[in-house]
Amino acid sequence: MSAAQGVYYRRQDYLGVGRRLLIDVIDFPVAVLLWYEAGLLVRPLVTDPEGPLLLLLCAVWFAYFVLLKRSRFRTLGYVAAGARIVALEGGRPGIMSLVARLLFALAGPLNFVIDIAWLTGELDRQAFRDKFAGTYVVRRQAVPAGSGPIVRRTVMFWGMTFVFREVARVPDAAPARVA
Repeated sequence: MSAAQGVYYRRQDYLGVGRRLLIDVIDFPVAVLLWYEAGLLVRPLVTDPEGPLLLLLCAVWFAYFVLLKRSRFRTLGYVAAGARIVALEGGRPGIMSLVARLLFALAGPLNFVIDIAWLTGELDRQAFRDKFAGTYVVRRQAVPAGSGPIVRRTVMFWGMTFVFREVARVPDAAPARVA
């Protein structure tokens, strides 16, 4: 049985910390505003708005950070940063991958600190949440630079051990010697 194949990109095609921060600075307030506006519509319809507003928050964040981000339209932050999100295989990521990424929002500001620490040493500039989700954030027009088998790698971080899927780069073949 052969390993599944994935793609990788040139280092400059992966988004760094600055553009990722731009995405977060745009997308978080937009999602909050959408939730607030939707809440204004729901609040007069219910006697106890606490439960429905929490459910509405989940629905808005799922629609914005999962469904819209996965679509060809992308979120406003991704459009402004000229970015898109892709799966290790090169196509659109699955819904569960993006839900896993979204769950990192629960870590709040700590998530950004972890991302800065993680991104600086990553060849593929995958944030910690991208490692978990099996995704890359790349420039909008980026094309894969190569492909390789998807393998499992063990990574230790802050005293914890994780196993992530990633694309193994096949080393360039050595040039043939001319005798």
